[in-house]
Amino acid sequence: MEIFRHIEDRNISLPKPVLTLGNFDGIHLGHQALLQRVVQDAKARDGRSVVLTFEPHPLTILAPQRAPRLILTHKDKMVLLQSYGVDAVIIQPFNSAFANVEAEAFVRGYLVERLKVHKMWVGKDLRFGKGRKGRVEDLIRWGAEGGFEVGIVGPVHVEGVRISSSRIRDLIKRGDVHEVQGFLGRYHFASGRVIPGYQRGRQLGFPTANIVTRTEMLPSDGIYATFLEADRRLWPSVTNIGVNPTFGGGPRTIESYIFDFSGDLYGRSVKLFFVKRIREEKKFPTPEDLVGQMKKDVLGAQEILNQVGIEEQARLAR
Repeated sequence: MEIFRHIEDRNISLPKPVLTLGNFDGIHLGHQALLQRVVQDAKARDGRSVVLTFEPHPLTILAPQRAPRLILTHKDKMVLLQSYGVDAVIIQPFNSAFANVEAEAFVRGYLVERLKVHKMWVGKDLRFGKGRKGRVEDLIRWGAEGGFEVGIVGPVHVEGVRISSSRIRDLIKRGDVHEVQGFLGRYHFASGRVIPGYQRGRQLGFPTANIVTRTEMLPSDGIYATFLEADRRLWPSVTNIGVNPTFGGGPRTIESYIFDFSGDLYGRSVKLFFVKRIREEKKFPTPEDLVGQMKKDVLGAQEILNQVGIEEQARLAR
């Protein structure tokens, strides 16, 4: 997959481009439906499937107080786009100058003149251009004048609920990670690196991998059944997100106890997949009481993770 850092990059030369645009945070099932149309259409006309996305998230510039925590890191988003068969991604820097480009000027100047788009696929609620004044009807009209078609993909619903990145963020924030899977088509994950911790888990008989993450959207504090991926291998685990109140509290940490693991992960890049919330984090009267509960958490996590099929586990580790 080719990656271009600006829509005006002189190296962009994409034959018969079929394009979609948006933030694609989370790349949920609605996004995937759009990407599928783009990829299939590009192959059918012997063209290139292209995603135009923006960095940073536009709200970071337009309304910083409303800018969301992102579900995916930039790198993870690129990896997932490639996995769905996208040929090229254009990462347009979003700044005040770009935010002031009128919708019609964007279509005629960038989509028609610069990229020479053959077809676009968009969601029916698309808004674009200065002040979000551009609508799908405008895109269809200007596209016809500029020589490209516009296809529309409707919203995707799961059990009557419309999928959106904002809804997914709300579920993650509440710790409802099991429900998130139905909207993402995969488990929510955090990417990060293992660092040395306080060694409390080891002293209690449960050595943990302490993970510092680049992922912004983390589940609420609590205990989770998880899979930890390192070096393309998947390990069942139970993970605590929180402040360790039994030991007087402290900074928020992510600590994962990996079942049947005795290796060294310090400094290694890992992904942590959240399967299901087990319970909230709580303060125990003594460390011994905490150990007793941790043993129950391990059994609970094992029961949950044993229900995840081999094929699903293999897909996660790819």
